Amino acid sequence: MIKFKKLYGEKKVVKIAVPIIDENVENTLSIALLENVDIIELRIDQFKSKDLAHILGIIKKVKEKGFIALATVRSKLEGGADIPDEERLKIFSSIADYVDMVDIEYTSFRINKEIVDLYHSKGKAVIMSYHDFEKTPSDDYIQSIIDESKTLGADIVKYAFKANSFQDVARVMCITHRNREKNLVAILMGEIGKVSRVVAPVFGSLITYTFIGQSFAPGQIEVQKLNELLEFFNIQKGWKLD
Repeated sequence: MIKFKKLYGEKKVVKIAVPIIDENVENTLSIALLENVDIIELRIDQFKSKDLAHILGIIKKVKEKGFIALATVRSKLEGGADIPDEERLKIFSSIADYVDMVDIEYTSFRINKEIVDLYHSKGKAVIMSYHDFEKTPSDDYIQSIIDESKTLGADIVKYAFKANSFQDVARVMCITHRNREKNLVAILMGEIGKVSRVVAPVFGSLITYTFIGQSFAPGQIEVQKLNELLEFFNIQKGWKLD
C-alpha cells in the first residue's frame, strides 16, 4: 500500500487527529502544535464558506505547520451538512492535489468509488468511514463494513458507533483486534464509549480523534487530557501497534 506507507512508513504508529472548521484556525493550529497533534481533519462540510480559494487557504495553513491534512465533506446521513453529492464530489476533486488524505463515507455509494480512484491516481490515502450515532451494529455487520470498504479500495477503514453498553465497547475492540492487519480506526461514541478514545490503539486502531475548543462527536476527550491519558497508559506518540 504505497499511499498508506507514505503516511505511516513501514511501522504502524498511533496518530492523533483534530477536526477543525474555518474559524479560529491559527489559534487551533498553534495549540495542536504544542499538543503534538499529527493530523488535522478539515471538516469542510461545516465551513461557513465553501469558496474554493477559502478552502485552499486553510489547507495551506495546515500544511505550512507540518500537519497531515485530512479532508472530508461529511454527508448529512452520517452527521454532516446537507450538501448534494455532486457538490461534494466537486469539492473533493478540487482539493485532491493539496491534501494528504481524504475521508469518504462507505454509505456515499454514488461517489465513494470515484473518490477512491481519483485520490489513488494522485498517490493519496483514502479513509472510508461509517458512523452510527444511535447504536453499535452486530459483529457480522461490522465485519461487512470492514470487508466491503477494503474491496472498494480503502487504505484505512474507520467506524464510529454509539456505545450503549460496555459490551458494545468490548465487541468492537475484539473485532478490531481480529482485523488489525487491515488498517482500521475504531471509535465508540458517547459517555460509555469514551474509554475507546484511549484504549482502541491497544487493539489496533491507528488514529484517535480529539478536539480543541469544539467537540465534533459525543465522547471525544479534549486534546490535553487525551495526551495525559495516553502517556499514563504508555500509549505514546510513536508507539508501535505491532
